[in-house]
Amino acid sequence: MQNIWFKKALDYTDKFIKNGSLGKDPFAQVFEERKKSYSLFSKQLSDEEISKLKPYIFNYETLPNHTPVATPNFIASQWKMAKQNVEMQSPGDNRVVLSQIPDSGTEEVESALECAIDFWKSLQWTKDTLAYRKHVIKNFSRMLHFFYEDCIREIRVQIPKTKLEADKDFWEAKRAADHLEGSAERMLAGIVFPTMLEGHSYWKNPYLPAGASAIFTPMNFIYGIPVIHLVGAYLVGVPFIFKGHPFAAITNTTLIKMFLASGADPHTVQKIEGFGKRIESLVSDSRVAVVSVTGSDATAEHMQKLRGVKPVHFEGGGCNWSYVDEDFSENDLKKIAIRLAYSKLGFSSHKCTTLHGIAATSPVMAKLLPLLSKEMDEWKIANPTDLPESETKIIGPCMVHKAKTAQDIQEAAAKVGATIYKKGGRMTGAGYTDYAEVISPIILSDVHPEMRVSVNWDGKGEKNIDLMTTEFFMPILVTSSLSFEDFLRFCLFTNPHDLAVSIWSRSDSKLRLARQVLGGMFKENDGTDSALEWEAFGASGIGTSGNMGVGDPEETFSIYSRQQKGRHIVF
Repeated sequence: MQNIWFKKALDYTDKFIKNGSLGKDPFAQVFEERKKSYSLFSKQLSDEEISKLKPYIFNYETLPNHTPVATPNFIASQWKMAKQNVEMQSPGDNRVVLSQIPDSGTEEVESALECAIDFWKSLQWTKDTLAYRKHVIKNFSRMLHFFYEDCIREIRVQIPKTKLEADKDFWEAKRAADHLEGSAERMLAGIVFPTMLEGHSYWKNPYLPAGASAIFTPMNFIYGIPVIHLVGAYLVGVPFIFKGHPFAAITNTTLIKMFLASGADPHTVQKIEGFGKRIESLVSDSRVAVVSVTGSDATAEHMQKLRGVKPVHFEGGGCNWSYVDEDFSENDLKKIAIRLAYSKLGFSSHKCTTLHGIAATSPVMAKLLPLLSKEMDEWKIANPTDLPESETKIIGPCMVHKAKTAQDIQEAAAKVGATIYKKGGRMTGAGYTDYAEVISPIILSDVHPEMRVSVNWDGKGEKNIDLMTTEFFMPILVTSSLSFEDFLRFCLFTNPHDLAVSIWSRSDSKLRLARQVLGGMFKENDGTDSALEWEAFGASGIGTSGNMGVGDPEETFSIYSRQQKGRHIVF
């Protein structure tokens, strides 16, 4: 027997779709009735019910759509476009317009903030229960799984990825939802201390909701990272405003609709689209308790200036390095070269854990370089969405930099004494390369710490960069001949990023030393990029890579929490 509220929501959905998926959200209209009917015996949404939600969740026929997909803001339970709207081109083919997104300004930001703040001040959130929020996330997780193919398609079309990389993105989201929901009771519980004095009780609760929160997510993982934060914030119980990356506007909309259809209180959820300065009041507004951002160092630094003493919770990338020790056979080095080439070129060098450089002694490097170059020759340069799903070694478009910037770095490096071991750079004149920013892989060798060059960075003016410590979201591999201890000194004292380091060694003493020295995510005999399974990782908290450590339930929930320390005395 179908719930009455669900039948009403479907009726509202028909009208909603006829109105161009704009106006009052169907599930917002039935929320109060739905929440009132909830009990510990309430069933999850069935497959049959979820299947009926597809026209509501995915407001397009296919991707790319014959017309740009509208991705409205969600404010005060209403879906609406802004006064100004912008069309977003595909990063993989600039002839294709994927979406039309609101170019939100102060007015839209203020409306979203007012809704979040009013709900926070109402104290209505105190009447919610963790059991109900867990029920919502269970529905949300089931919905993700049911619409797996649609989600994968969204990822691959908006952010050109191979099927393998899209799977990593999707399953990070699905498994994070399951993991955080399953850990919620254990993690969100306070600590009651044993009786210390008669008539005295003491406790700690580090997970009180912090207040209205703003969540900014990146372009490289458009399901995984947003879901970690949305689920974490929702389970803690804070009202939030979600600002996803403009490249991922279609998915930003999909995720919020999934949340609402799963039963989330529409008062807790707002979503806006937009760019830079026009929406930065969302960061600077003193009423916002938490600003969480996954992105670049420059973005986080700017946000921190806007916030003043109020903190910015930042998760960023880094210049991630690997060291290859001696005592590996030629066959071993071939396997290492294959793994490290994937760490460099996988997802077109757009992961926050993308490999930046490889260090080794000169004899090892002399053996390793030709193997790396040969492996890179096996990679195709193409739009990943145009090739069979079985293809994994694909270098797609550069999505955050101009291809000419890579060319300029290569030329400038040669002028300061680096060797261009593998010449690459900007590609044009080959069909696909004329409609996207396309870069052939580059290997720089004989680079030493603090080797600097000056380049015109993406056409925005001259920028001084350190070849070994400036993050490149480009297929540029830097190599340096260093002893093991000099490499550790470089990681600890020179490189400001400490997100991910990998050491390839059979020496227990060297691995023990590395465990004493390296911060962040330290991987032994593996690449720097995260593996297929969902794994928690984060920087050490000291360097510029950010320190949220999202993925670990304790770290994720703490982002959106205040701490309480309690004492009760019998009067």
